[in-house]
Amino acid sequence: MRATFEKVLVCESKNEPARVLLSLATGSRKTVIAANLLWRLHEAGRLGKPALFLCDRDELREQAYEKLSKAFPKGSVRIVKAEKGRNLAKNAKVHIATYQTLGLDGEAQDEASFLTNYYPENAFSVIIIDECHRSAWGRWSEVLKRNPDAIHIGLTATQRQLREGKKQTAADAEIKANNLKYFGEPVYEYTLIQAQEDGYLAACEIVRLQPSIDLKIYTCAEVTAAKPIDARTGKAIAEEEIKDQYTADRYDHGLILPERIAAMCADLFKRLCEHGGPEQKVIIFCNRDLHADRVQIQMQNLYVQWCKDKGITAKEHYAFKCTAEGGSERIETFRGSGERCFIACTVDLLATGVDIERLNAVVFFRYLESSITFYQMVGRGTRIHEETQKYKFWLYDYTGVTALFGTDFITKPHKPRKDKSGGGDGDDDDDGKHRPPLPELMNGEKVSIIPQGRFILQRREGRDVPIPLDEYRQEMISRVLREAATLHDFRGLWVETEKRRKLINHLLGEHYSPDTVRELMDMADCDHFDLFAHFGYREKALKRVEREDAFLEQQIPWFASMDDKAAIVVRGIGQQFGVGGTDALESSELWNVPEIRRVGGFDALRTLGKPAEVMREAKVRLFGV
Repeated sequence: MRATFEKVLVCESKNEPARVLLSLATGSRKTVIAANLLWRLHEAGRLGKPALFLCDRDELREQAYEKLSKAFPKGSVRIVKAEKGRNLAKNAKVHIATYQTLGLDGEAQDEASFLTNYYPENAFSVIIIDECHRSAWGRWSEVLKRNPDAIHIGLTATQRQLREGKKQTAADAEIKANNLKYFGEPVYEYTLIQAQEDGYLAACEIVRLQPSIDLKIYTCAEVTAAKPIDARTGKAIAEEEIKDQYTADRYDHGLILPERIAAMCADLFKRLCEHGGPEQKVIIFCNRDLHADRVQIQMQNLYVQWCKDKGITAKEHYAFKCTAEGGSERIETFRGSGERCFIACTVDLLATGVDIERLNAVVFFRYLESSITFYQMVGRGTRIHEETQKYKFWLYDYTGVTALFGTDFITKPHKPRKDKSGGGDGDDDDDGKHRPPLPELMNGEKVSIIPQGRFILQRREGRDVPIPLDEYRQEMISRVLREAATLHDFRGLWVETEKRRKLINHLLGEHYSPDTVRELMDMADCDHFDLFAHFGYREKALKRVEREDAFLEQQIPWFASMDDKAAIVVRGIGQQFGVGGTDALESSELWNVPEIRRVGGFDALRTLGKPAEVMREAKVRLFGV
């Protein structure tokens, strides 16, 4: 927030328009930050005129209203809408609107709109544009051009450069062609990898897979010989209606392959069963509406059979389709319930605007070219969910889309569309009048899924790069071994608070996250000490509670040699390690634990010598079991 205010003051001191860009990873609570920015501006007396929070989805509008309403007094925040010829938000301090509400979702530039009818020029003191990278597609610039004196703040996870189109005015080009050009460089950037390393967003394990059939190219002759049917109607397709060839990026979009769909769904279901069970929250991004239909049916059938084999009752709506054609009514259940609606099969309806904190996996059965869309889709899984202990998520890539990590956010101009329910169905060959046949092959070809490796994201040379998990772990461990060649040396380093923190900070500074590796190696119950000891020095990794129990058992003679109060404190050190690991031993809260504080805490150790040296010895014994 400070960076935002500094930029505003600098612009005002130079008598320049105040334009600010914040680039924050999806899931890092941009709306909460916006609420705090507006509240601070209000407290500073800078909201003499109303503020406008502008977004492009109904879901984003509702989320903004929820967050902003908590920051301001009741009635100060209103959603913009007309009723009986008047604007219901007229007297509010903060107005929340979508482009559609303001009448800015069409192409006609000269038509009157809600914006021009209800708001004069320079009606706002501050305008916050949510997801401003995506907003460049429409007429959102009309709001900015009518309010040149307002502070303009753009929020984005992917600052977007737009290749210029042929049909645009010079004024539109100035605003729409390049977010960076309009707002300037971001005053603050917080990347996905930074947020993961800080523990603010969930760690991500990338699993790359490839259907064996994707190595094949189908020619017109091969498709014709297989006697394809129209996937929509079931009717035969004539040769002249078949394209010259079909490559993997068109499978299950331009050419439906049931065996491919079945193999991918079976592989995914097996992986879910192996990592947490099938009843976990998952989004599967499909190529088109019909593809989502087929995937939903396959996943539902696999689950019903699994329940039958286990002798348990299947839960309702295990897999459901959620596209522009329907299913959006199940989104809230998908977000909140742990008893139904587990697998959402979509195209792009859930790509943005929906916070799903408990999401365990993001799955790509879909090919993509847009890095912006890709990052937004990945962002669905990045949120941490404390209640279900979700600190990591799986990214299953069946189509090679994770190659988009680290690519530039430059896209072609997008023609505004008349949107249905805020998301498309992927059927871009349907003009509403004539739908060409969609070939489906029933040739019984066997399809297998080929593993391509496990990966973790790392920042290298300013870009997000998927690194093989084993390589990442080995490189991190090699840096630890440079500091401590033997387990004895490492233990001596670890018990010294400053040396330990220096080591961790050094790893983080080189973009190696021990927390992330611990999560992805299924060692969340282990301390960092055991992570490093296991992979660096081939020691058996103990869980925190296992190390606590071993310490309390092996050190009974040592406890017996102390007075009762000192023994209670030292045993308490082992017990607190079992709860919070090494960090718990280096926190001042250790001495506020009731049983430790009751016997004198730190001072109780003086009967054994200098308390700091006793603490060090306790740690050496703890990490020596």
